[in-house]
Amino acid sequence: RDIRCLVTDISYLDPQEGIRFRGKTIPETFEALPKASGSDYPTVESFWYFLLTGEVPTQAQVDEVVAEWKTRQVVPQYVFDAISALPKESHPMVMLSVGILALQKDSKFAGFYNSGKFNKMTAWEYVYEDASDLVARIPIIAAFIYNLKYRGGKQSAIDPTADCGANFARMIGQCKEYEDVARMYFILHSDHESGNVSAHTTHLVHSALSDPYYAYSAGLNGLAGPLHGLANQEVLDWTIKFQQKYCKDVEPTKELVTKALWDTLNAGQVVPGYGHAVLRKTDPRYMSQREFCHNTP
Repeated sequence: RDIRCLVTDISYLDPQEGIRFRGKTIPETFEALPKASGSDYPTVESFWYFLLTGEVPTQAQVDEVVAEWKTRQVVPQYVFDAISALPKESHPMVMLSVGILALQKDSKFAGFYNSGKFNKMTAWEYVYEDASDLVARIPIIAAFIYNLKYRGGKQSAIDPTADCGANFARMIGQCKEYEDVARMYFILHSDHESGNVSAHTTHLVHSALSDPYYAYSAGLNGLAGPLHGLANQEVLDWTIKFQQKYCKDVEPTKELVTKALWDTLNAGQVVPGYGHAVLRKTDPRYMSQREFCHNTP
């Protein structure tokens, strides 16, 4: 903390403002980008263009990304078979990591390296190809895992007309309003300065010229830790246990919350939280989600 140890152009985490994407705050980003049809929220595809180039895309440029992802999003059946072969009680992150690794045989970067024509000056082009394939396919794999674990295996087909967020919502059987939830959530959690566990892990693994599939799977494994991505789940679990232990028949009070926090700390455990460790104010990602809840009937 407070030590400058990396350089990143895409995003910056300010202790007071929170995350900035290409210099824009979260509200500024949502305001600037082209919106999905019939929505107040931008598409994930428009945000992808913005992250890569630093420029706000036109609607025509967004449409090009949407069309390109449609050509990349087809997931081979053997990936679904590999996930389905895992024990059903496996954590979804295990399934996602396995699914990503199962895609590795099609890595364009690995193919380029093994071709005997590898050139470090053009290698980024193949990293871009793998990254684009990954981003397009991850929602499809994630939807399959969700349906496998929580919808009794009932799978819904890809909607060829929908953008990434809307398609994901439809594939997991959610309502119309959830399409904006998916768009918002994917954008809010897209990039966080590259210094966190999962982002740092992907950079570290790829520095050995492991292809993006190896690197991304490794990043997911770091993300699964309770002090990182699993913290969201840990917060919910802590809150449920708090209600069960301290507030069965009474309203929560400041004194009860204080006691629960100290009981957790005195037991040698960590109080889980949502947000970045460097933040000194409420995480604006949380505020965006809260605002959505207040504005949605």
